[in-house]
Amino acid sequence: MGFLIVLRRRSIAWLWVSQVLSSMGDYLYSLAVIWIAVKEAGSSAGLVAAASAGSQLLFGLLGGVYADRWNRRTVMVVVDIIRAGTVGLLAILALSSAVQFWELVGAAIVIGSLGSLFDPALQASLPSLAGDAQTLQATNGLMDVTSRLARALGPSMAGLLVLFMPLPQFFTLDAFSFAISALAILSLGRHAIWKSAIKPATSAGVRGIWNDIRGAIILVGQHRPLTWAISLNGVMNLAWSASFVIGVPLLVNQVLKSGVGALGLIIGAYGVGNVVSNLVMGSVRLRYPVPTIFIGKIIVGIGFLVLAWANSLPLAILASAFAAIGGPLGDITMLTMMQTEFPVAQLGKVYSLRMVLANIGASLGLFCAVPVFAHISVMAGISICALLMIMMGVAGLLRFGLFFQQPQS
Repeated sequence: MGFLIVLRRRSIAWLWVSQVLSSMGDYLYSLAVIWIAVKEAGSSAGLVAAASAGSQLLFGLLGGVYADRWNRRTVMVVVDIIRAGTVGLLAILALSSAVQFWELVGAAIVIGSLGSLFDPALQASLPSLAGDAQTLQATNGLMDVTSRLARALGPSMAGLLVLFMPLPQFFTLDAFSFAISALAILSLGRHAIWKSAIKPATSAGVRGIWNDIRGAIILVGQHRPLTWAISLNGVMNLAWSASFVIGVPLLVNQVLKSGVGALGLIIGAYGVGNVVSNLVMGSVRLRYPVPTIFIGKIIVGIGFLVLAWANSLPLAILASAFAAIGGPLGDITMLTMMQTEFPVAQLGKVYSLRMVLANIGASLGLFCAVPVFAHISVMAGISICALLMIMMGVAGLLRFGLFFQQPQS
């Protein structure tokens, strides 16, 4: 299988392992920082999550600009070192019982904003690290599965670790994971091209940053399939976050009449479906990548539609796992197209544009979920979101067809 072949390459395997550990550390950090914030400030703990999400939106496009301007390996190593120092300081403060709520908020801003610089730099580095399109697709599958593994394994891992160490030590583990990531990226050396040999013309100051962002938007706009895919991905995230993050817990409580254990099984099934789809997507050669993106959205929507009307826990689990298959179909295909069809000097900004639109959609979905589920039934609310997902996929297929192939430039 493709991902196994890719893992035989030491540079990619070492990078992947380091990112898996980093994602695990991030999960532990998120759990610890929210729990400590709740104990310190009660319901105001939401400000910590808001600070992290807000900084990602605020610095999202800016991170892509500098990921393209600077040496990407240097960017990632420095970012990891700063993040390690930040969460390491939180561990010291928390263990000495001196951590303040504003310090948690400040750390969330630092971690969120630096992630907006690290992620575009990493994604823009993968094409030269992989070498060819098929290896790149498999590498994208592996990298995409890191956060999904953390979500799937994180709860049980955290429950086990808390038996042996105080919660603030989760910050220490996250700091070590950032250090491992920095060492892994530093060890890659000449395995990748870390900065484009073609230096694009840039202006200094705010005007130069805006010109870079505007240029990336124009570039994406000239690629019709990816314009549709990136734009619809924002709408897709709106529907997904409203239905899965808010709707599914309500469904478990109000319709299935079950508790947190049932919710964990449904979320776990979604994680398993994601991982299986990731591994398959990393091992197949796509003849029609553009339709695959939109078919993925339809699969997610059908799964959520069945989930909305599931009258038993086993059916809800199966529907969740089926819906999860569609996510990597769209995400990995879209990433691989971006990396192979846009100039390497623009990849950071293009990825940031996708990331910002996705985050805006997810935030709007959480915001809209409150009035939606307050005025209509849970089943109807999730069904509306599911139908919106299906409509996005169908609209894409109607626009480009089932056998569309992007002309080679």
